[in-house]
Amino acid sequence: MSSGFATARCLHCGSYTEGGQFCADCVERQRAEEKARAERVAQSVADRPAAASSSSPAGSLCPSCGRFASPDAKFCGYCRYQFRAYQPGAGELAYAGFWIRFLAWFIDGVILGGVNVVISLGVANPFSAFVLEIILGAIYHIAFWIGQGATPGKMAVGVKVVMANGEPIEFGAAVLRYFGYWLSGLILGIGYLMIAFSAEKRGLHDNIAGTVVIKTR
Repeated sequence: MSSGFATARCLHCGSYTEGGQFCADCVERQRAEEKARAERVAQSVADRPAAASSSSPAGSLCPSCGRFASPDAKFCGYCRYQFRAYQPGAGELAYAGFWIRFLAWFIDGVILGGVNVVISLGVANPFSAFVLEIILGAIYHIAFWIGQGATPGKMAVGVKVVMANGEPIEFGAAVLRYFGYWLSGLILGIGYLMIAFSAEKRGLHDNIAGTVVIKTR
């Protein structure tokens, strides 16, 4: 570790940094991975017959393995790389605002509320019912974020959760984000209100997990 004062943790590996979101090792590793991907893409283009290359649809090259996929594919059939669902421009993400996210939260609340009613009717012990509701709520959010990038509520309004760089949300970030929900609520909802005043529309839970919520349509 550097002799300077560490003020934050790297969003990727958790080690201390000196103010940035990522540590020097992770930045260097990311650059090396991007360089390797670029080399694989260049090699794939060079190896592909000219006739096939000229007929290939634009934007169908996988940035991970360099193979070609259909332009509407959601993931690469060779390496399973998940393509971004929304790319309005280079380095640009369309952030979802407070009210559309509130609507998504309301829809999810109705779904989970129905589940909780069933639990309360079927489990006699109130404490056991409460614990089960917490566990199912965590599974609901984390599983949908990892699997689809969005809960049913978010899917209904056309938004999804991604990492701050636009990549699919990681498991560790999903766990942090869910518990960030609780922290946002414990401070009288201020963590949620931060969404309305943030340039990237990030709540406290987003800042904790290193995520953003973007529009998909």
